[in-house]
Amino acid sequence: MINRYLTLIRHAEAGSEHGSRIRDCDRPLTVRGRQDASRLGGRFAVLGIEPCRVWTSDAERALTTSQILAAAIELPPGHLEIRSGLYLAHMDTLCDSIREAVADIQHLVVVGHNPGLSELWNWLCDKEGFGLPTCGWAQLELGVSRWTQLDRGCAELLEFDVPEEEPPQ
Repeated sequence: MINRYLTLIRHAEAGSEHGSRIRDCDRPLTVRGRQDASRLGGRFAVLGIEPCRVWTSDAERALTTSQILAAAIELPPGHLEIRSGLYLAHMDTLCDSIREAVADIQHLVVVGHNPGLSELWNWLCDKEGFGLPTCGWAQLELGVSRWTQLDRGCAELLEFDVPEEEPPQ
């Protein structure tokens, strides 16, 4: 059986919409968010994480996070897919989307939003209390040979990380 791998990434820090006229889906990354996304990409490159596909929400903050990651890991053209259904998606919606992944995808990265991503992580690992901060990521090994078999408790956490700020020089 060939296991599948799923990496869940919460978008990097975005500007607050409080008091502005910017729609939630149009909020850009902050300077720190861009730095964190860059560190995330660097971490993936160092660890040799090479996903087959990166699916991202169409929200500006998720899309920019994904583009920075894709550039850092030299993701082949066409392997970054914008999926509007991932914007603020609930766990069930995320699960249904992932179950539709084509068979040749062995490692899928999903860049999106809380609470859906954290709820999915908890459900897949059949645990409580996991949470993704901004630009946090969790890599899961799925004990399934087909994406359609995705179910509660089918995953094991391989890696969890949050980009850390560079120490002052």
